[in-house]
Amino acid sequence: MRRLVINADDVGINPSRDHGILETFERGVVSSATVLVNMSDAERAVELARRQELPLGLHFNISEGFPLSPQKNVASLLSAEGVFLDRKRMRRALDDGEVDPRHIAWEFRAQMQWLSQKIHVTHLDSHHNFHAHPVVANVLAPLLAQYDVRWTRITDEPPPADHIDLDDEKRSFLAMMVAQAQAARPLYEVHGIGSTDHFRGFGLAGNASKKAFRQLLRSLPEGTTELMVHPGQRAPEGADPFSSDPQRETERDMLLDEEMPTYLAQQKIELISYGDL
Repeated sequence: MRRLVINADDVGINPSRDHGILETFERGVVSSATVLVNMSDAERAVELARRQELPLGLHFNISEGFPLSPQKNVASLLSAEGVFLDRKRMRRALDDGEVDPRHIAWEFRAQMQWLSQKIHVTHLDSHHNFHAHPVVANVLAPLLAQYDVRWTRITDEPPPADHIDLDDEKRSFLAMMVAQAQAARPLYEVHGIGSTDHFRGFGLAGNASKKAFRQLLRSLPEGTTELMVHPGQRAPEGADPFSSDPQRETERDMLLDEEMPTYLAQQKIELISYGDL
């Protein structure tokens, strides 16, 4: 049996991205999504997702935008301007022991409370995969059960194939993230937080196409796999580079392929959500 969760990240980040995510759930093969609760479109997007009965988790965020917590309570997570340290600076701060774990816990509770008051939160992942960092994982693992969240993303993905165009620095970074995820799995499991058997998404990011998607599906291992995707309408000029990347629409079109449900059935792959686990 091969089961697949296709999870769209970044609900709430902006209307263009949110439109694409909701469309790929309503008309395509996205089966779950996760919310950036501190972003400008979060309120509207969560309400639309709730009406469409899209299963939602928390995309825990400590690397972009403003916190939901009072700034004095999360000071070690913030720049002088009061926004979260960007992902490179945040990773250095965590590695160097400059982040107060109490501040992570405070912001996690604020984000989880915001979302859990609106919908049932099915699972946890995070912006830029920080929930797998050992400092963050040790904080979040004992807290998740308090909110009846029993599943998290573990990005234990095999190295991208040699033909995929990645420089040595990117491959090294992905290897580090996979190693952190592997170490995080038992930290979450000891608190009763499970994960899918397998993960895919790093290799497809930036290299998405209908052909690549089908190749990935053919090679899925037995068990349950999460596929991370980032579909959307291409955001207007002036948006962040990731949202304005043409790959957002490429991923959207890949997931809206009318032949995909039939192809999944032919491959004997059952599409499920985190809410089904």
